[in-house]
Amino acid sequence: MSESTPQTPQNDIPASSTTSRGVGGQDRVAVVLLLLACLLGLLRFWKLGDWSLWIDEAYTFADGSSSPWEGQVWNPLGYQLILWTVDLVGGRADEFSLRLLPAIVGWLCVPLSFWAFRGRIGDRSAALVALLLAVSSWHIYWSQNARFYTFAMAASLLGGGIYLRGMWGGRPLVAMLGILLSVIGAAFHVTAALVVPALCLAPFLPRMRKAAVPPGFWRAWRVILIVALLGGLLATPWLLGALSKHMEDKLTADALRGPAHLMLTSGYFYTPLLGIAAVIGAFWAWIRRDGPTLLAVAVVLLTLGGTLVISTRVLMTAQYTFCLLPWVFFVAVAPLESLGRCRKGQALFWGGAAVLAAPALAGTLLYLTVRQGERPRWRDAYTWVDSAREDGDLILGMGAPIGEFYLGAHSPDLRRTRTVSPLGDWFPEGPRRWNRHDRRIWVVIRPQWLPSLNPDDRLTLESWLASDCRLVKSFPVLMEGRDLELRVYLRG
Repeated sequence: MSESTPQTPQNDIPASSTTSRGVGGQDRVAVVLLLLACLLGLLRFWKLGDWSLWIDEAYTFADGSSSPWEGQVWNPLGYQLILWTVDLVGGRADEFSLRLLPAIVGWLCVPLSFWAFRGRIGDRSAALVALLLAVSSWHIYWSQNARFYTFAMAASLLGGGIYLRGMWGGRPLVAMLGILLSVIGAAFHVTAALVVPALCLAPFLPRMRKAAVPPGFWRAWRVILIVALLGGLLATPWLLGALSKHMEDKLTADALRGPAHLMLTSGYFYTPLLGIAAVIGAFWAWIRRDGPTLLAVAVVLLTLGGTLVISTRVLMTAQYTFCLLPWVFFVAVAPLESLGRCRKGQALFWGGAAVLAAPALAGTLLYLTVRQGERPRWRDAYTWVDSAREDGDLILGMGAPIGEFYLGAHSPDLRRTRTVSPLGDWFPEGPRRWNRHDRRIWVVIRPQWLPSLNPDDRLTLESWLASDCRLVKSFPVLMEGRDLELRVYLRG
């Protein structure tokens, strides 16, 4: 691989280096955008404890409370950090305490995204990436979630920023440190590991396009390829083990169902607007031979491609590509820095920023209000049943561990429910057993989950609900594109 001589024509100097400079040479617009992003990032703490837990959050509490370091889970560090935070804020596990640390780390991802990319797309565009991340309802959702996705993203961003500095500085050891930190993200969620091979292979696209890169870039890449090959061989057993565990839970027999589900959910959560902007950014980078953006394009394409391949065997959703979100923003905003380099282009920069940010902010406002955190109202449904039931009544429901969390005095053994009898594709029960005793039965149903039941079990359940039960309460969530409604039926 031959070294390329960097080319920096006058019109390729970042806008932040020529305009709107304040004291100390800082781009004042970038500073304002970054401060605004950090301020809006605080939305992650708004109504943090208001939304009901959902099933995976209940499992975070259950599995974290049952000795996660003894081999019961493959990523115990995330569980332990969340439960340590619960202890620090009083020891009572509730929605706020379980979600507090993911929200803090989610907020940290905002300035971290600016830091990671500022040297490659300019301060102003990097600040715009931070702003888009701050107002992303999808990012806020996972920040307000007792899961580990923001931990994985923070580690991935930290590693990605160091990797970019090492590559453009021609320092292979620094670049390798960045990749190592990205690998650490997989200790929180294995999907962070999907970005690692993409970082190792991404320079192929700038090389294919003969993009200008600094001296030492290709030498650093040679070292990375050699070390990555050895590291990949050593990590293969762990990765295969994590993949095998995921396959046990979500194996799909249809090779097309998984990719279709992944593409549909990714299109929904990334949004068509962001997808179009990213395509435009990728095309612009190809025409301009922009090395940093072409590398970011390759990171996105390689990670998505690897995820699509895995999805032919395992059911994958957009959340497994969550760590890519800042990189997609990188590609989407890259042309705006170029447009802003002349006075007439300032309007285009601000217009493009508004087109990307305004719909995202509107979506966040809906998330925080009528969409009620984009979660089914499990807490409302189960606590309503608890207030209406009488002694001896049976509670039968989907999402039984969530009901157990709210009604079972926070028993840590939520996988073995006692207060709520489970109803789901993993534990279907027939009406003959439910009807053995002449007592009232409360049934909590999420209609969207009915198709996951065995067809015979679904037909039996729906027939029983229609013939023996009556609908007594519904808990809708006003949200387009997703059915989050819960229904409560009563027999007797």
